[in-house]
Amino acid sequence: MKSFKSLKVSYIKNKHRIFLERNNFRQLKNGEVLVKVKYSGINYKDAISVTGTNKIIKCESLVPGLDFSGTVIESNSKKFLKGQKVLASGSGLGEVIDGGFTEYAYVSNKILIHIPDNLTPLSAMQIGTAGFTAAIAIDKMLLNKQKANDGPIIVTGATGSVGSISINILNNIGFETIALTRKTRSLKYLESIGAKKIIKFNPSMNKKILNKKFFAGAIDNIGGEALDWIIKSTKDNGNIVSVGMASDSKLNTTVFPMIMRSVNILGVSSTNYSSNRNTVWKKLSLNYKPKNLNKINTHCIELKDVLKFSKKIIAGKNIGKVIVKIS
Repeated sequence: MKSFKSLKVSYIKNKHRIFLERNNFRQLKNGEVLVKVKYSGINYKDAISVTGTNKIIKCESLVPGLDFSGTVIESNSKKFLKGQKVLASGSGLGEVIDGGFTEYAYVSNKILIHIPDNLTPLSAMQIGTAGFTAAIAIDKMLLNKQKANDGPIIVTGATGSVGSISINILNNIGFETIALTRKTRSLKYLESIGAKKIIKFNPSMNKKILNKKFFAGAIDNIGGEALDWIIKSTKDNGNIVSVGMASDSKLNTTVFPMIMRSVNILGVSSTNYSSNRNTVWKKLSLNYKPKNLNKINTHCIELKDVLKFSKKIIAGKNIGKVIVKIS
């Protein structure tokens, strides 16, 4: 085979295009590895990029896809050998360097990871960047002394991949979870992955400077007014981790929860994560490994279907994780 297929996002002359393109194989650069991609996944940021909702790529043309798993075909690195199973997530994939929506990926050994023994290429992508984000958010809460007996953790955007995996991991380590969703048809799904209570946010609930103390902490995927309500409804010393802005990037709130209840607002970034990624993936293969991956992975699609499902994700009509089977 002389060439391989990739999905490309282009902004040539500032016009968004999405198309399949054939690429020629080339020689490896120093420290580079060629991976035959088996699976990727559609993250919310990928859906934004593919649909042109906002410009995610930092150049004129790029392969989207924040993560992938597969097999080493050729290596110019002593760290990785032909035939080994590997994954990559975050680290600029699909934003500043070509991502996972491709049959073959040329990738630096600096961002490639050996798939842990307790995971497969499929389960690694069922977890993917979403699971990595959930894991580092939970790590940050624990680092800030969040304890299971403090009370329930509310997870917003609960039917999305980050939200769903967050609920599952929190259950694994003994936390009670509350799911916040606008999708009434998702109740059975959320119960099946471990949500103990399911609520729907109504702006009329958010009229006071401080609300009653309902939550011990939160993982927030949506931002905006719901995040403001959660901040005002969190118990003393509670930790709220902001990981997304599916509803609104703006936050209009007050300082009262911080100065009267010592509420902590934390942030994480899977793209710019500076600590050891291998350590996080080790946890994701052991005590953090979601027990309901097959329930969370609701769709397995081909490259040609990425645009269709990206539109569903942006429209809020998808539940769970969408896996892209490449080869």
